Amino acid sequence: MARKQSFEQPRTPESCWIKYQLDLRNIKYDVVAEKARCSIQFVSMVICGKRKSKNVEAVLAEMLGYQSYKHLWADAFINSGERKAV
Repeated sequence: MARKQSFEQPRTPESCWIKYQLDLRNIKYDVVAEKARCSIQFVSMVICGKRKSKNVEAVLAEMLGYQSYKHLWADAFINSGERKAV
């Protein structure tokens, strides 16, 4: 019997939004991992904010149509709906 893989759960509203965007485009973690030449679990940890990787971040930004991960994260912040009132 094959062991079920478990992935990290998104920890921030921004990481939830990024995961949602990947789901909307039917982009699976394994495709991101293959392109970034890393494991699926590592991609999951980067998306959840537990690890940093310029390579994975660049692949995510590219696959979601952003110039950089900084732009992707900014859009995630704006669209996540979890901003504090000023």
